[in-house]
Amino acid sequence: MADRDPLPHWGEGRVTPLGDAAHLMYPIGANGASQAVVDGLTLAAELTRGEDVVAALERYEAARRPATTAIILANRNMGGAECAIAGRAEHDKATELATITHRYRMAVEQRQSLA
Repeated sequence: MADRDPLPHWGEGRVTPLGDAAHLMYPIGANGASQAVVDGLTLAAELTRGEDVVAALERYEAARRPATTAIILANRNMGGAECAIAGRAEHDKATELATITHRYRMAVEQRQSLA
């Protein structure tokens, strides 16, 4: 597994990445694969508008980069929070795990609704 900071930009000119090439993330909540699918759908929608390809790629990045950046950071925060409580007794961490999961879900769902 790899944890990389979100990229400040993805593509240049007529070249742009999608999926893990654009936003490598921990495999939490199946977000790596699902984000690649959303990337593909967004990219296809922008390209089918029939306008300039470079402009379409820029719109794709503008739509997807903020959402995937938020998910990368949510994955990182969730993983760190889970590790921080790993050594505790089960009865001590149930409520905290529920809170961690809730915060993660809210971050991901909020970004998905904006995408």
